[in-house]
Amino acid sequence: MILDGELDLGERYRSTPAPAEPMAKPSKKQQSDNCDAPMDAHQVSTRAQIERLYGIVAKVQNNEAVNLTALAMAYEVNNRTIQRDIEFLKDRLGVPITFDRKENRYFIDDEFDHIPPLELKDTDYLLLSFLQQCLAPYAATEIGAQMIKSFERFFGVLSGSKKWKEWSKAVLFRFENQPQGTPKEVKLFNALYRAISQHREIKFSYKALRKPATEKKVKPLLMMMQKGRWYLYGVSDTRQGITPFSFNRMSDIELTNEKFSVDALPDPRSMLHHSFGAVISSDAPFDVVLEFESKVVERMKETLWHPDQKLEDLALGRARLTLPLNNTMEVESWILSWGPYIRVISPETLKSRMKETIKRMLDVNS
Repeated sequence: MILDGELDLGERYRSTPAPAEPMAKPSKKQQSDNCDAPMDAHQVSTRAQIERLYGIVAKVQNNEAVNLTALAMAYEVNNRTIQRDIEFLKDRLGVPITFDRKENRYFIDDEFDHIPPLELKDTDYLLLSFLQQCLAPYAATEIGAQMIKSFERFFGVLSGSKKWKEWSKAVLFRFENQPQGTPKEVKLFNALYRAISQHREIKFSYKALRKPATEKKVKPLLMMMQKGRWYLYGVSDTRQGITPFSFNRMSDIELTNEKFSVDALPDPRSMLHHSFGAVISSDAPFDVVLEFESKVVERMKETLWHPDQKLEDLALGRARLTLPLNNTMEVESWILSWGPYIRVISPETLKSRMKETIKRMLDVNS
């Protein structure tokens, strides 16, 4: 349901209020048993009130108690308490409940399913819209499709509406690329999750680029998604250190009964902290120093490129960016994306590789 203006959820039904049902005089028992304080407009203060709110919706939907008197008798409170409950349901929780004088009963819209567990604010819906659009590029992957189904379910639980697509019409988030994924992605994810949590070694077939498939035996340590692509980080029995494995190139996974201890193994998270993407290295981090021309400085500063980056303003509007990395494989293509408005200061090895890459590009495109 699209809201106009500032998306004030409390105003959804105030523009066309239902006529109030005439309140009958409460009995002495109802007066004495009604210990609820007046309901605050912003919160429900007691467990009894919470149970009563959910109960009122259920009774009206199931035709068990359909007017103030019947509801007040059902909960042994006075009519004014039920009236406050109904106003709260309409104004604060967005329940489409109306009163029909001719039939002397309340009705709830047939499309209404349940009371959302909390009142969502504008920024909450912005977050939900962001999450929905984050998932959208991965709909073609098996894990992405499963996450979208979960999102739709949770959106309904949180908002009380199934019209999650309508909330994203006002805002658009764009993301790079669209991964293809593998048909057995969810099965692979579940197997790897069990193996990592139970510290069990795994076997699988792996097809490296430009090489035939080989059998691997690995101690799995961590799964990570980078730009929509899933990777497993583990210690192989044929190589020292941690190796990343792409989900797309893995098949025929098997969990063994062989256990391993993580205490003596390197931590992939610490290595990823000094990476610029999915590639990791056991080398000590070093500074990659780059200088940007004034034409692109403002755009460069709009993004946090690394959690430990350092920025320094230079003369003539230029700026220097320092990134502490343990490898430069993925940062090289990023540097090229800035064209002639970036200069590599250090390390010298990176500067030499960039010169060689640019020379080859000139040769290919000459």
